Amino acid sequence: MIAVWGLLLGAPLLAFGGVLLCCPSAARSFSMWFRASGACAFALTAAAWFWTAYECDTIGIDAFDAVTKMFPGELWILACVLSFLVFAWMRKSLSVRALCGILMLVPAELFKTTHAYRPPQGVVFAAIDVFVYVAYLGAIIGMYGMFYPWRLEKGFDIVASADWSARTFGGALALLGAALIAIGATL
Repeated sequence: MIAVWGLLLGAPLLAFGGVLLCCPSAARSFSMWFRASGACAFALTAAAWFWTAYECDTIGIDAFDAVTKMFPGELWILACVLSFLVFAWMRKSLSVRALCGILMLVPAELFKTTHAYRPPQGVVFAAIDVFVYVAYLGAIIGMYGMFYPWRLEKGFDIVASADWSARTFGGALALLGAALIAIGATL
C-alpha cells in the first residue's frame, strides 16, 4: 500500500517539478490555466468535500456522530450541496483552495498506512518518516492556502518569474517526488 502512496504523492511532484525544471514557461502557463480552470476547480472541490464527508463518517467520535448521522446519507447530501455552493460562490482561486483542502486531508489516510511501517522503538529516523514529513508539510501548506490561496499563487509567481529560481524549485520538487516513489517501491 505504501507503494501506492508513493505514486500518489510522488508522481505529481515529479511531473510538475520536471516541467518546472526543464521548461519554466510551460509550468507558468500550466499554473495560470489551473487557476482559471472551472473543471479543475469543480473536480477538486467535489473530491475535497466528499473526502471530508468520508472522514466525518468514519471518524468514530460520538459528539460528531450525534450531529452528522441524524439521518442516513446526511453527510453525502451535504457534500453534494457544499460542492455546488462553493463552486457557485467562491470561484476566485478555487482550484488552489480545493487542492489545499485535499492536502489537509492526506495525512488522515496516509498515517493509517505509515503506522504499519514504523521501525522498532529507539530508531531515530526511518525511510517512512519522509512520507510523514511530506504529509505534515502538505497539511501546513494546505491550512495556509485554504485561507490565503492568492498568497500561494503570488509566491509561486515570484519563484517561477526567474528561470534560475524556477529550475531550482522544480529540481527540488522532482527530487522529492522521485524519493517518495523510490521509498514507496522499496518498503
